[in-house]
Amino acid sequence: MSFVSELRRRQVFRTAAWYGGLAWFAIEVANTVFPQFGLPGWSVRAVIVAAVLGMPVALVLAWSFDLTRAGLRREDAPAATAVARGRTAIWRIPSLWFALVLGAGLTLSAQQAWQRLVRPSTGERPAIAVLPFANLSPDPENAYFADGLHEEVIATLARAGGLRVISRTSVHQYRDPARNLKEIADALEVDLILEGSVRRAGDDLRLTLQLIDGRSDEHLWAETYDRKFRNALQLQKTVAEQVVAAIGATLSPAEKQLIKRMAPTIPEAYDAYLHALALTDQFAAEDGQRAVLDLLDRSIEHDPGFAPALALRAKTRVWLYSTFAQDDPDLAEGARADIEHALALAPDLPEALAARGLYYTYVSRDPERALVDLTRALSLAPSDADTHNVAGLTLRRLGRFDDAISHFDEAARLTPGEQRYMFRGFETRLALGRLEEVERERQAYAKRLPADVGPGIVKYFIRFLATGQTDGWRGGYEQIAATISEDERIFHGERMLTGTGDLEGLARLVEKASALERQSRDGELAAVYLALGDRRRARPYLLAAAAAASSQPDDPYALAWGAVALELLGRTSEAVRPADQAVRLVPERRDAVNGPMVAMLRAWVLIHSGERAEEGYAELDRLLGSMYLQPRWVAASPLWLLLREDARAQQIIRNKFPK
Repeated sequence: MSFVSELRRRQVFRTAAWYGGLAWFAIEVANTVFPQFGLPGWSVRAVIVAAVLGMPVALVLAWSFDLTRAGLRREDAPAATAVARGRTAIWRIPSLWFALVLGAGLTLSAQQAWQRLVRPSTGERPAIAVLPFANLSPDPENAYFADGLHEEVIATLARAGGLRVISRTSVHQYRDPARNLKEIADALEVDLILEGSVRRAGDDLRLTLQLIDGRSDEHLWAETYDRKFRNALQLQKTVAEQVVAAIGATLSPAEKQLIKRMAPTIPEAYDAYLHALALTDQFAAEDGQRAVLDLLDRSIEHDPGFAPALALRAKTRVWLYSTFAQDDPDLAEGARADIEHALALAPDLPEALAARGLYYTYVSRDPERALVDLTRALSLAPSDADTHNVAGLTLRRLGRFDDAISHFDEAARLTPGEQRYMFRGFETRLALGRLEEVERERQAYAKRLPADVGPGIVKYFIRFLATGQTDGWRGGYEQIAATISEDERIFHGERMLTGTGDLEGLARLVEKASALERQSRDGELAAVYLALGDRRRARPYLLAAAAAASSQPDDPYALAWGAVALELLGRTSEAVRPADQAVRLVPERRDAVNGPMVAMLRAWVLIHSGERAEEGYAELDRLLGSMYLQPRWVAASPLWLLLREDARAQQIIRNKFPK
């Protein structure tokens, strides 16, 4: 008699099938019901362990005993009749297949329940927050090292597609060692928290980490890494791999390769790079960004083949160029060279791809090309909030506003509590005139960030765009003015003064903004003074704007405002050409943000001059409602106040007012 036939005779297969079915049912009930009654996570794990360990016990009992009407009796030796049955092919036994199917279901059920407990579900990806590492180094100046290593671990974990990793900007507020981890998990909307400490003394380095279930405060994993600094250049890779394994996630081969990101061969290069990471901030002031560049220069000087440092320097150069120094072509050229070098060293480095996307958007003005790189970068590092932000800015330029808002919202989701990323999506909706949607967002914004006074003042602007009412706007602005930064005072002040028609106050504020921002706003100032009827004060600004058009032939705004200035100076025959050239430099199909505003300036020139006036009126009608060109805002702006006597232009604008 074959062994398989004996298993069948003793009903081992049937026992396995029944046991698998009952165990599967028990795990599903525990997995679904226990959490609803607040039972601890270990109670479900106990059911899983009991079910798995009980299987071999049940099979041994089935082999040794038989349950009959007379009770439990020990199995006898094989009967002669059984021998007579002959050998039976194993695949012909139905109960075997039934047992295998139920066994697979039991395994899958146990795995899913375990994942639910150890790797909590948030949509498709569990969310993890890496809290700032405590600096236990004897030298307080080593704090930058803890911050830089913290950023490195976050960036490396972000390469795991199965995780949603909260950005460092959102966790910086949780440095306090006496922190309530459950409250932090709730505030950041995460399931898992990784916290740790760093101690560096000379070349000795100790990193201590622990992974915690944010819902139950249960410790899931802990590790201490003792290294010599010179042997710790791949430490963030080791940490990321072990954290992912502890969570129960898996890494694809491509993700594993990404996590083996290129490390410097010289520790001094890594040290300077970590220092730069600790200071990196897209929204930093000019001197802050230049300090980051100095550190990256030092890092790359030590190790010219350190691709991540090259990529970060390229991004910093582009942000610096686009925000503060568009008159410095060396910054743009340096960024291009860094990107080429980084991608030659590491073709799939997400930071380098994101840097090239940023370059194409802000320097080359080629957002379609940028989108290819940004999409690839996000497929490699889906939790990079800054890349989502850049993707949103790029899609916005392409006029794909819904897609842009989705990326802004994802960046905000990855940076809970970080006002600046939340602002991107809010600003885009507002600039497009989606007023009902904006008001809902504003209320959610105010509830989420009660200390931020911005939503309180923005409500007046929303109401103005919707109804034209300005009651309480000035008082609301003056109430918060002393509590906000200079930039915010100018930003909100210009809106309030324009909406309420205080042109004298607007002139003073624009003059101040022009000096602080180091960007000439001569055309705007001239329009304000002319709207006040003061041609004497307007004239020098008109002359300056006209001169700028000649000296900056590649700047569409300089050309467009220069055209306006030439028209207001009475030089109509010279005005239309730079207006047309400005529109050609920034076509709307490649820049749906700046293109319509430049085209609107040309429409004003065409209408005011009478040259191609019909075309100007048609353009006005078409452009109203574009980004930043909401009808009531256009009607209140000083430049269009100069056409207050043009009945046709005013009627076109009024026809577009929200009903």
